[in-house]
Amino acid sequence: MAYPSTSRMCRHLLGPDGDEVDHVRLLTGRGLEYDMCCDACDRADGDPELTQVCEGCAERVGDEDNRTMVGWRGEAEILERPEPVDPTLRRTPLPRALRDPLDWAAIPGESGSAWLFLTGRKRLVRLDAGSGEHETLTRVPLRRERGEDRQPDRRPRPRLHVSPSGRYAAVVHDRGTGGTLVDLRSGQVMMSLDGGDDRTEHVPFALAFAVHRGREVVVHRTQWNRLDVSDPATGRLLTAREHPEPAEGERFPAHYLDYFHGAVHVSPDGRWIADDGWVWAPVGIPTVWDLRRWLDENPWESEDGPSRGNLAWRHYAWDEPMCWVSDRQLAVSGIGHDDLYLLDGVQIFDAESGAEVTRFAGPRRPLMADDRRLYSAGADGLEIWDPFTGERTGAVPGFFPERHHPGAAELAALHDGTLVRWPTGR
Repeated sequence: MAYPSTSRMCRHLLGPDGDEVDHVRLLTGRGLEYDMCCDACDRADGDPELTQVCEGCAERVGDEDNRTMVGWRGEAEILERPEPVDPTLRRTPLPRALRDPLDWAAIPGESGSAWLFLTGRKRLVRLDAGSGEHETLTRVPLRRERGEDRQPDRRPRPRLHVSPSGRYAAVVHDRGTGGTLVDLRSGQVMMSLDGGDDRTEHVPFALAFAVHRGREVVVHRTQWNRLDVSDPATGRLLTAREHPEPAEGERFPAHYLDYFHGAVHVSPDGRWIADDGWVWAPVGIPTVWDLRRWLDENPWESEDGPSRGNLAWRHYAWDEPMCWVSDRQLAVSGIGHDDLYLLDGVQIFDAESGAEVTRFAGPRRPLMADDRRLYSAGADGLEIWDPFTGERTGAVPGFFPERHHPGAAELAALHDGTLVRWPTGR
């Protein structure tokens, strides 16, 4: 028995070959529901003539892997559940040396509003936004990266990462090959980081700090298709394993991973790690696996361990915003299967099962979250979302957040020489 679908289609998409015809998806304004018509009907004058179809026909043409889709039309429904929002912003004028930083990041282990800035002179400067006081902690030796002749969005740029306790900082080059990890207390260089030079222009440098069994560790790329975990206090490798590259014409060896690692994100409880990497042809494939299992049981967990799972396949789409909205659930920006046709919104996945939990339209880049809300920057400023219901619950017009400070429970942005902050806990 055929059940009617919520979607309608033009007659050119009906029949066994309908899924081979270029088509447009017509959003109905009811959630993410859409109708479908062929490209010719979309370009013709007037509204396309649409026919009610069964679920099977709609699924065949609307399948996530169907690459005949050539665009969206209309608007998705944005669910609203307004809640009171205090839009008051806190402002800290920055000293001249910090007004044009190479990068900046929260010092997450501190409950106060403490931030670390990387200046143009390669100095790491701590700023207390509450008092305005600042101090230089150390200078970071960084080697020069090649690639200044690339297109602007493919050139290497420094990226600052701070460990959960605030003791260690790593300065790496996104779209580059390496970086440096330092102890902020002593100023000592603890590790020189090298991620290899294969296709680095397409990805941020993969690095993230985590806490495992009470000690801080650092996850970092060591080859295009290899991640490792090290102890930042000693530089000791914690994921030792053989990793041979196959000679031309040879079979791939056991555990070989044909995957270019991208930005990595550790879940709030330190158990899961998400990787926004890609494979040829090219296809972006957000991936997750169990960090604890990787360190305690199986050094190959990041390659082919049982906890490793792919969350989505998105043609030409990676290096997209993503963030953890809970200890197990990851929000990935964009709805769709191709970079040309990603709809503004998020898909939320369960790390353990790999299943999609929900999706909803609306949130754009960047994405940040705490234990109760998802935050994004819309056209008019900050937008606040309930990631479990998909409803927009509030906004702060004119404020476009760039960073999240989990310890201080605030979002922040730099604007005209000022650090602008909005507390999330109000």
